[in-house]
Amino acid sequence: MQHALILTKNILPEESLVKKLQRMSYETLCSTDLLSRLAHPSTSAVLSYFQWVLLSESLCNHEVESILQQLTGYPLIMVRVTENYPNEEDQAFWKERGLSDWLEKDAGFEETREKLSALQQQRQQEIESGNRILSFPTGESAANGSTTLEDLYDRFSKTEKRVFEYLVKAYSEQGVSSRKELCEHLWREGDTPSNMSQLSCLINKLKRKCEMQGIQGEIVTTLWGRGYMLSDEFYQRWIQGSQMFDMQRYYSVNN
Repeated sequence: MQHALILTKNILPEESLVKKLQRMSYETLCSTDLLSRLAHPSTSAVLSYFQWVLLSESLCNHEVESILQQLTGYPLIMVRVTENYPNEEDQAFWKERGLSDWLEKDAGFEETREKLSALQQQRQQEIESGNRILSFPTGESAANGSTTLEDLYDRFSKTEKRVFEYLVKAYSEQGVSSRKELCEHLWREGDTPSNMSQLSCLINKLKRKCEMQGIQGEIVTTLWGRGYMLSDEFYQRWIQGSQMFDMQRYYSVNN
């Protein structure tokens, strides 16, 4: 099932769009409250539930641009609802900022269905293509100097990189990284409830970004009461592929 989030300033005018999405079996949340909470760490857990974000025509361009900046890095299909389809110049401007496409407000059910279906197929093709899929550089690809692992690493935010580096280093030393240790590594105030929540969001983001790169199977294992640990398979494949470039880059935990 697909999950869609509609961000709007007024829920009532979105009733028609909500009904269309529900007819397509999309589980839909229409929210005004989340607009002011996007930057809050706890919101990351909410956003990780959705594949789609639809931006209402009630939002002005400045607000849409701000939202797109805040959602950078999330594997979301972001669509703007509009009265009129933009010209080519405007399309290029907004797509550079992360917008996937536009949906006309008065579009009928069939048009809406086909538009979203096309976008979903496009995203799947991107994942399956060389643009987004990750093939671990072993064998022949490793001999050719594949840098897909570097591409994956570069998709992580600065904080996500610190989490990932710590997990890699911990695997070779004690295996498991406790939540307390990770919080103390990331934040001066340590394992506060807020930081614990943010850590969970960071782990989820790491998993989602790896999945978007085409990595199958478990990546990070949660050991309840103990912490987090990279899966054996993922760690071994990462190390094998990483022999093509300087592994010290990934162990710079103290930077």
